[in-house]
Amino acid sequence: MAADKKPRNIRQMKQTRNKSEKYFVVSRAILEIIEKEGPAKVSHSEVARLSKVSRAWIYEYMGKNREDLIDTASELFASYFTRSNVDVEGNTAKALKTHLENSQEIALQKIIDTPVIIKLYFRFRGTATPMGVAIKKYEKHWLDFMSANFTRIMGLDENKAVSVCRAILTLRLGYFHRVATSPNSAKETLEAKEGLNLLYSHVCGEN
Repeated sequence: MAADKKPRNIRQMKQTRNKSEKYFVVSRAILEIIEKEGPAKVSHSEVARLSKVSRAWIYEYMGKNREDLIDTASELFASYFTRSNVDVEGNTAKALKTHLENSQEIALQKIIDTPVIIKLYFRFRGTATPMGVAIKKYEKHWLDFMSANFTRIMGLDENKAVSVCRAILTLRLGYFHRVATSPNSAKETLEAKEGLNLLYSHVCGEN
């Protein structure tokens, strides 16, 4: 029985990975349609054509109407900017800085792979659209999460912790936009990492 269990677990892992990959490519297709033609042009047929994922799969896992598709894609991509589902591993300034660096790397890679997400982030931030609502939710989630950690680890009062985290988020988004829109994204990525890492060192008390 043990011999049978391992292959089944491997199959399950592959199925989970394939499903995640499909969520990503379908969501990317949805956002590309929104950027080029507007939300009204999102349809299961067009999303399936661009993503190379079947309409049946999209209906089952992404939703049965246009609003479902847009909501799901908005939630997925807004979450990449504010990865707050992973705890800070430790109670030191170094652990806090490492967490900031790691979450930055995840977001940067997603933007390099899919530049459209940062363009739509700025386009819809502050609006009442599904994407605007998702952005507001995840920004608040990240600010609450990170400011609590700055208070816990660095001893900042709540207001100062929130101000520091807002500054970090604002600079991150600015750098991310430069990476996505520059003809030399490699250079901009390097400058973003250098600039943000200097900021993290400063606010985490390493300078």
